[in-house]
Amino acid sequence: MTDKKISELTEKTTIAPDDLLALVDTEATPDETKKIKLSNLGVGKTDIYSSDFGLNWADLGVIATDGINAIAYLGNGIVVLGDLDYHVWRSTDYGATWTDLGVIASGAIYTMANLGNGIVIMGDYPRHVYRSTDYGATWTDLGVISSGAIYAMAYLGNGIAILGDFAHHVYRSTDYGATWSDLGVITSEIIYAIAYLGNGIAILGDAAYHVHRSTDYGATWSDLGVIASTSIYSMTYIGNGIAILGTESDHVHRSTDYGATWADLGVIALGPIHAMAYLRNGVTVLGDAAFGGGHVHRSADYGATWTDLGAVAAGSIQVIGYLDNGITILGAWDYHIHRSTSAFQTSNFNPNQFDKLFQFGCLGAITANGTSYLAPGNGATQTNEIKVRVPRPGILKNLYVWQRVASGAGGRTDIYTVRVNGVDKTITCTLDNATEGSDTTNEVLVAAGDQASIKLVSNNSSDTSEDVVATLELV
Repeated sequence: MTDKKISELTEKTTIAPDDLLALVDTEATPDETKKIKLSNLGVGKTDIYSSDFGLNWADLGVIATDGINAIAYLGNGIVVLGDLDYHVWRSTDYGATWTDLGVIASGAIYTMANLGNGIVIMGDYPRHVYRSTDYGATWTDLGVISSGAIYAMAYLGNGIAILGDFAHHVYRSTDYGATWSDLGVITSEIIYAIAYLGNGIAILGDAAYHVHRSTDYGATWSDLGVIASTSIYSMTYIGNGIAILGTESDHVHRSTDYGATWADLGVIALGPIHAMAYLRNGVTVLGDAAFGGGHVHRSADYGATWTDLGAVAAGSIQVIGYLDNGITILGAWDYHIHRSTSAFQTSNFNPNQFDKLFQFGCLGAITANGTSYLAPGNGATQTNEIKVRVPRPGILKNLYVWQRVASGAGGRTDIYTVRVNGVDKTITCTLDNATEGSDTTNEVLVAAGDQASIKLVSNNSSDTSEDVVATLELV
């Protein structure tokens, strides 16, 4: 299990996160590997994480029928996106696959916002607002709401939503987007970005380089003056009073006092910054419109410093959305969706920044020539099924197995199968005269409360003294 198994496992009864990090910084052969008492780490209580939070990206290919400018995550693995060809696309598996709902809008879709409880809104170029109350499955056209094209929306909590338009107006709803009031001209130029910072504080950025700020849930606004040197295209809130914004001239500006004052961090990107998203644990990503392909830039210190991950998309990156559980997606001008999920490696294992990693195993007592079940953590397998409860919605994938057996033990076949709620799933690892193997292809969608287990079917009469370690990711 090269780079895929925890090495130098220990018999300690309790292990702190820092101790766990120290355990996985060296390699060990299977025979050198010891078993860790993961039951004491609360494996069944979801205490170990594995995900890269925007470090690695997979191109899902052409998803939309035109450029993708709007994404909204609605919870429970459901995410919707809007494109410039008036279509809405919907995923129920954390962005892994997508369904085209067809033409929903009357023009190009530039913005969306999740209002909670299955309610989501979007705005288009012809000034319409659309609203869904069933997690984006169906939509209602509320008609022309604004006085100009709608480029930005945000939810402020308590049923309050705001939008900014091409004609410099701000509109506000207090009934979850069902009706809207025109607050009039707020800015002197086009409003491209809005962000909510909590505690009733909202900010917006415009094409006149100004930031405007509200402290009463968007009811009234104060002009903070010129903050940037070019148009402000994107904004996001990172927590702890920290907000960032991206500009047309590749700069990032940062505030640590809920948007009251701002510091220019200088040129961070290689092109205009249209997309920003806060992931968790201080990790933030932004996408740019760099010539030759959109780059993703990543910060792990709440936006203070940034690393260029290189060209991720072939076209300009227009929007980034965080879907929880370490999963992030981005939409590009070339109609592609790119997705960042988990990439467990012992070299970068960090229990504070990773998705759930379930560990199963045993020290001997496997049923010879029969069926047995691995135990969560460390212990003997049993003929009765031993399950762990899934703590949240997600996708089970990446089954890695190591077992103690001499290579070339003729006629030996061991089949490890992941089960959910007592039913065999497609995630299966078959070891024929081998010590290790994996299934990194198959996956299964699970809900919070589902019960997962690993079944072992063996044809080997010597398996009663077997040792096994198996890992399974929830992303």
